[in-house]
Amino acid sequence: MDIKIDLLKCTGCGTCTYLCPVGVLSVVDTKCQVQEGCISCGNCVEICSFKAITVGDPIMKKRTGKKRAH
Repeated sequence: MDIKIDLLKCTGCGTCTYLCPVGVLSVVDTKCQVQEGCISCGNCVEICSFKAITVGDPIMKKRTGKKRAH
């Protein structure tokens, strides 16, 4: 599961829960939570107005974006 939720930014609005194609997002105690089964599609990241959700590790994305010399 590569989805990360910043609980300081999350308002618990629930918008992301409606767009999750596998239904693993839910709002519990006014904060979004991710259950097992996330496919890291990014729908929740796109819809979150508060930028509280990210996919993956930003450091790893930077590393994998570089071309390696052979």
